[in-house]
Amino acid sequence: MRWSLIALYAFIIVFLQISKNPVGGEIEASVYAFVVFVIAGLHGRERYGLKNMAIFFLVTWAISLFFEALSIHTGIPFGHYHYNMQSLISLFGVPLIVIFAYFGTGYFFWMLSHVFTGQFSKKLQGKWIFVVPLIAAFILVMWDLGMDPIFSTVLSLWVWESPGPYFGVPIMNFVGWFVTGFIFYQLFALYLSRYDRIRPQKVKTLASKPYWLEAAVVYGLIGFTIIITPIAIYNDITVSMALVTVFTMIFVAIISLIAIINNNNLR
Repeated sequence: MRWSLIALYAFIIVFLQISKNPVGGEIEASVYAFVVFVIAGLHGRERYGLKNMAIFFLVTWAISLFFEALSIHTGIPFGHYHYNMQSLISLFGVPLIVIFAYFGTGYFFWMLSHVFTGQFSKKLQGKWIFVVPLIAAFILVMWDLGMDPIFSTVLSLWVWESPGPYFGVPIMNFVGWFVTGFIFYQLFALYLSRYDRIRPQKVKTLASKPYWLEAAVVYGLIGFTIIITPIAIYNDITVSMALVTVFTMIFVAIISLIAIINNNNLR
C-alpha cells in the first residue's frame, strides 16, 4: 500500500507541475503535505507503533507551533513574517497544514539520519541519542534551502517583513529551522532511548531493504517537487532552487540509496 501511495505522490507532483499548477499554491502545498503525512504515518507505524508515532506527532506539533507562533509575534527564531494562506485553518497565525508538514517531512528526514549513521532499526543509545537528531536537523534545513524562497518570495504563501539576502529569505530563518528541528528531534530521541521497543513480529520487515528504500525515495520526491517547479513557474529563483536541491537533497537521497542497497545486514 505504501508503495502505491508513493507512486501516487510522484504522479501528483508531475501532474501539478506539467499542468501549470491549476489548483493554486495553497492547495498544492496542502496536497503535498497531506500525502506525505499519510505515508509517514503508515511507514512509521511499522517501526515505532501507533503510540510512539503519536508522541512524535505531538512533539513536532507542539515545538513547531510554539516557535512558528513566537516568530510571527516576536521575530524569534525565524525572523518577522506572516502567513498569507487565508483559505486555510490557522492557529495563532500558523496554518495547521504547516504542522502536518513538519510531521510528515520531518519523519523522513529523521529516518534518513538513521541510514546515515547506520542505526537503521536499532534502539538509540549512547552518542547516537544526540548524533542522530543533529544529522536529522541538517537534513531538515536542506529542504528549506530549496523550498523557502519558492513558497515565500515566488508564491507569497508567507511574507517576510524584512526580506533577507538569500532570494528574499533572512539567514536567521535557517538558524531557526535548525534549532527548531534539533529540539523536537532531540526530545523524541530522548524519549525513544527509554521507551523504544522493536516488536518481534516487525523484525523481518524492518530488516528489509524495500522498507528503508521507501524513506529514501520519498525524501527524493520531496526534493523532486522543487526541481521540477520551473516547469510551472520559470524564473531565476525557481531555477536556482532546483540547482540547490540537486546538490543537497538529491545528493542525500543518492547516498542513502547506496547505503541501503550495500548494507549486508538488510535483506
